[in-house]
Amino acid sequence: MSSFRDWLAMLGGNGSLIFVGFNAAFDWSFINWYFHTYLGENPFGIGGIDIKSFYMGMSGCSWEDTRSSHIPAKFKGRLPHTHNALDDAKEQAQMFQLMLRASSDLESPHSQVQQ
Repeated sequence: MSSFRDWLAMLGGNGSLIFVGFNAAFDWSFINWYFHTYLGENPFGIGGIDIKSFYMGMSGCSWEDTRSSHIPAKFKGRLPHTHNALDDAKEQAQMFQLMLRASSDLESPHSQVQQ
C-alpha cells in the first residue's frame, strides 16, 4: 500500500487524485479499507467517478443498460476482462478514456455562454 500511495503521489502532482471505477462504489470500498487499515488515510479521499454513472449520463440510457454486457464495443477497447485486479483496472481506464473522448464531442450545457 505504501508503494501504491507513493506511485499515486508521483502521478497526482497537485493532489488532484480521482478514483475512477466501473462500479466505483464497490471497488473504492476495498481501496479505502486497505489504505485506512495499512496507512491510516486514503489518498483518493471520500469518493470517485463511477464509469457506469458517467455512461448513463453521457448516453441517456437506463441504469439497467449500464451493465458491462450492454456497453457498446466502441467503449470497451481492446484489453481483455480477466478478473485480475491490475488487468481490470487497465481495462476500466481504457473504457473511461474512450467515453471521455466521445463525451467531449457532445454539446455541453456548460460550454454555452449565458446572456
